[in-house]
This record gives sequence, structure tokens and C-alpha cells, in this order.
Amino acid sequence: MIEKLAPPVAARLQELEEMAARLLALARKLPPGQRRYDIMQEIGRFRVQIAALKGPELGRSRREPKAKGK
Repeated sequence: MIEKLAPPVAARLQELEEMAARLLALARKLPPGQRRYDIMQEIGRFRVQIAALKGPELGRSRREPKAKGK
């Protein structure tokens, strides 16, 4: 679905995905504990919001392909 979005929007969503990945990598370096857990949860919510903006077709490549004719 991201390919169907306007180029500036698709580019911005890609930037946000890259930002989320960098934040996740940094969060993994934090010492274990409640603060790290909370940060990881917040990053997860951020990634869910990005996915929602991309639309319902997100992640199709990770799952089984949609059956033809259905």
C-alpha cells in the first residue's frame, strides 16, 4: 500500500520507520528494567501507528499471500 501513497508521504513514512528502528536499537542497549520496558512499549506503539498510516496491506509479505479469487 505504501507504493500507492503520494511520494512525499511514502518517503516520510519510510523515514519514520528508520527512526523507529534506530530508537529500538538504542533501547536494546539500555540496562534491563522497568524504564527499558516502558521505552520499548512506547516504540512499539509508535511502530503500530506507522503501520496504521500505511494501511491494511502492511505486512502481507511476511504472511501468507492472499488467496486468488477471494
